Amino acid sequence: MSNRIKQEGSVFARFYSDERETGAEVIEKTLSVCADIGLTEHVNDSDPLTPDNASISEKGYITVHSDSKAIRLRFRLDDWDGLTDAILSVSVDATRLVEIDPESAEKYTGPARVFVELIRQLAVELNPYYVSTSNRAIMNGEIAPTPKAVLPFETPITLERLPWLGIYSEPLIERFGGRQRVLDTPAWMVEELENGSILIVTTRIPWEDYGHKHPADRYLLDGMDRADAVSPPSDVTLSDPFASFDPGAIGTDICVHQDDIAPEFANEDLQLIPVRVDEHRNLRHLDTNAFVRNVVTNTTGDKAAIVKRMLSDVPATSDDDLYVSALLRDVIPPAFVRLDDPDNENVVTKVMRLETDVNKIKLLVSLSRVAQQDDFTTEDLNSMEGALDTLNELDDNENIDQYIEAKLL
Repeated sequence: MSNRIKQEGSVFARFYSDERETGAEVIEKTLSVCADIGLTEHVNDSDPLTPDNASISEKGYITVHSDSKAIRLRFRLDDWDGLTDAILSVSVDATRLVEIDPESAEKYTGPARVFVELIRQLAVELNPYYVSTSNRAIMNGEIAPTPKAVLPFETPITLERLPWLGIYSEPLIERFGGRQRVLDTPAWMVEELENGSILIVTTRIPWEDYGHKHPADRYLLDGMDRADAVSPPSDVTLSDPFASFDPGAIGTDICVHQDDIAPEFANEDLQLIPVRVDEHRNLRHLDTNAFVRNVVTNTTGDKAAIVKRMLSDVPATSDDDLYVSALLRDVIPPAFVRLDDPDNENVVTKVMRLETDVNKIKLLVSLSRVAQQDDFTTEDLNSMEGALDTLNELDDNENIDQYIEAKLL
């Protein structure tokens, strides 16, 4: 049931150009960038490599190092066949490429930081038409499309999917609808580079959930509006767990600020808000009585319209600090959000207290699917809450993550 892909194999970043540079020019620029960011030629070297003295094999290979992490470079020395033939390939082992670090969830640290920074600076220096990433261990046609989905095999370039990390030059930017549209892509990272190209990283964990189209695919490749692109996939049915609550009932919602709406809700954007249902079917903050959102009772129409109904009838006295719920899924049972007393806890509050890098909304959805089983009882719910209590008492965050991924997702 896990949506997190095990990182294995090798990540390849390939640089494609529509202009021919000599192999010597590409090598000189690439090695200069490697030296600038502190990469060494040998694993035990203390000083950055010296481009003029670096050893390139006859077939155009060299391995450079960042601490103990090897980064392999392969240059196209001759027989370049044009735009569909990579002038440079950069590869790195995928194992432990992305570190689990809850305090830096908005940026990369460790090996991923070095790898992405290398690709970023090379893109500025080499000014490629397109940069694509792939991993055959993951992109095997079983759990995710093969690399053919993201690699150029003909001109003009036609992509079936966006790569995990891609860099797009001006011609591609225009084909995707223009610079501002591309900069608004719903992805984990979108950055305009110094040379005008745009870097897009779809997900923090490489190829996470790549078996399904990412909102960025639907937005840039399918031409959807952003609101439609970030709506849940077609196999996700929306429903408000508070829809069955009577006025006066209380519970806990997990919300994100309207400015933080994204394809996937990051843990750091989630806010646990104690709420009550007022006489107008609004959720109000239990402590301050401030308007939080509308309860959604009408789930007809497309998903984007359903999501918008959370803020369709905002009281005139409310400020602009508005929120939407991250729990608008039909699988989330009312029992997960209901409170009998303001000082009590429920499944939602206990999940939110977990010190984990695992996506908490995905964990709640997974637990909710268990609760949907016909033989799920109140006793089972109590056992589930007890298991969450036990996890909250543990101090080893890494083991907590491993347990959740192995047993609960």
